Amino acid sequence: MIAVVLLVVGVVGVVTLRASVTTVVDKQLTGSMSVFSHSVDKYRDGSPVAAPPGVDPNYVKPLTEFGGQAPGTVIVLLDDGVVTDSAVFSDSEPAPLSSEAITQIENREWADNRRQDFDVAGLGDMRMENLAHDEDLTLVAGISLTAANEAVVRETVVLSILALAALAATMICTVLVIRVAFRPLSRVVATAKKVTDLPLGTGEAALTVRVADPDTDPRTEVGKVGEALNHLLSHVDDALAVRVAADRRMKQFVTDASHELRTPLAAIQGYAELTRQDSDQLPEMTEYALARIESEAKRMGALVADLLLLTRLDEGQDLHTTCVDLADLLVNAVNDARVSAPLHRWSVVVPESAVMVNGDNERLHQLVANLLSNARVHTPPGTAVVATLTTTTDDRDVVTAELTIADNGPGIAPDLLTTLFQRFVRGDKARSRETDSTGLGLAIVSSIVDAHHGQASVESTPAGTTFRVRIPAIELSGNATVTHQRLRTSAVTRN
Repeated sequence: MIAVVLLVVGVVGVVTLRASVTTVVDKQLTGSMSVFSHSVDKYRDGSPVAAPPGVDPNYVKPLTEFGGQAPGTVIVLLDDGVVTDSAVFSDSEPAPLSSEAITQIENREWADNRRQDFDVAGLGDMRMENLAHDEDLTLVAGISLTAANEAVVRETVVLSILALAALAATMICTVLVIRVAFRPLSRVVATAKKVTDLPLGTGEAALTVRVADPDTDPRTEVGKVGEALNHLLSHVDDALAVRVAADRRMKQFVTDASHELRTPLAAIQGYAELTRQDSDQLPEMTEYALARIESEAKRMGALVADLLLLTRLDEGQDLHTTCVDLADLLVNAVNDARVSAPLHRWSVVVPESAVMVNGDNERLHQLVANLLSNARVHTPPGTAVVATLTTTTDDRDVVTAELTIADNGPGIAPDLLTTLFQRFVRGDKARSRETDSTGLGLAIVSSIVDAHHGQASVESTPAGTTFRVRIPAIELSGNATVTHQRLRTSAVTRN
């Protein structure tokens, strides 16, 4: 906006100056024409009264001997459109026009009392005016525009330099003023960034960050922003406190309920087993009912155990970390799955060297077992299940263990993929059989992976499903470990 204003002011100034200079030139031209006309009347009409004393009345005085003209003035006498005489006045003696200039003037059309500007050969820009002196005689006078044009150009350059300097100074001052004025806003932004760095998702961090009092002055625009941000943070803090308290109460309830349910469930199962010891004396329906009670008690006991485990994992408990060979763990888990599901085709691919991770051996075994069990339960007999373990190193030399469980069974419905690791989510019917699945297996996998600072993902197509788990690894190597791994791998690659 300032640049536009400066441009308008500069253009108006130059146009005004041009008009003023043209007015001055026109006044000079009027004066020159008046002197020229008077001199012609006095010295060129052949009148004895007009001739000077002692001069032949028939003498025609040349224009170069006329006086009263300022330097840079041109006077021309045209007789029926032909230049008969001319003069150019300067600081030295007047001189006639050049032949090129005379040709230019003769080739132009001259209307009475009309002013026109054009470039005269050897003289530059001229402003010229003509006057009909008699029937065939025309007087032409001109004033050089060189000085006027130089003044306009000089003023344009000066205005341009001043405008650019003013614009640069305005920009610098504006930046400085804005930086000083917006320092409080920078502090408000820094406060917002601190809030984004807080681990609010864990429910452990209190939202105590606030904008400082000097930056919450409601009389300023930035102060209003700071005050509004403080109100927002307070509201969010209160909401988080209520949410965290509710979550804690729920987790505590699940933990207490799980503990309390374990005892009666064990009692129910025990009494059912005790009663079935005399099954030969029981009616068939009673024996069947006791068998179902015992089965459901086991299932409910497993469910309670899973819920208790999830609660403990959410609270960061129930982890006993140590160095675990993930390759050895995977081989053992696949061997167990082969025994429990001989109709599936199991295979395992692991590195020859140990893949060590810092984690809980029991929980990691449960993670692998749950993934293998998921492949076993939700795929038909004859399905090929391949467990693969690899390691990758990024550009920061961070080693990551990547475990994949892939099967060629029916795929998972696309709408279930986004919620598959949530609790009580069961697979699509196309992958399901009559099982006792509670929908907590993959939720436990996700919680165990999160507790080990890893990532779990799933990819599925109608041609098969692949579960992928990535966990930070410890880079170790050794000849003894390599030999052990080779022997072990060769023993379990059978399908």
